[in-house]
Amino acid sequence: MWGGDLALDFANTLEALPGGPVLRDHLGAYADLVAWAHHAGALPAGARPRGGEADLARARDLRAAVHAVFAAHAAGEPPPRKALRHVLGAYARAVERGWIEGGEWVWAGADPDRPLWPVAVAAVDLLRSDRLARVKRCAQCSWLFVDRSRNGSRRWCSMGECGAQVKMRRYRAARRGG
Repeated sequence: MWGGDLALDFANTLEALPGGPVLRDHLGAYADLVAWAHHAGALPAGARPRGGEADLARARDLRAAVHAVFAAHAAGEPPPRKALRHVLGAYARAVERGWIEGGEWVWAGADPDRPLWPVAVAAVDLLRSDRLARVKRCAQCSWLFVDRSRNGSRRWCSMGECGAQVKMRRYRAARRGG
């Protein structure tokens, strides 16, 4: 996960070019949401919520809201009010369904929205943290990330992916021009 935060990694499950077409949606089915949540650590190994198209649509709506809130912040703009209300509503539902145990949020049961609750809590935690100032949007793709570089100058979601592509294009252009 390259976002450096659960909420940003969730937003990054939709790959698109900035202002361009969707390249890949990693949440093609509800089972993909559950698999992602297990992989990201949002669901414990034994949790197996089940859901359908309506549940997947709610997940995609939350993903769009999380992306809108943090993309606006990364651009130095206030978050869209509707998107922020959506994230805060998901957070309220998550808090209502969970409890704190050992300093960590815990949820039980097989509610179809269970994979979304840790995401909503992570989003509000990030909004309230000093890490918010380091949220950026990749200069190459639309992914969001927390810049953990010492001087805050990271420009890409990953040097191995987007950064390498940009540097290779620059190298090739310089070789053609020289």
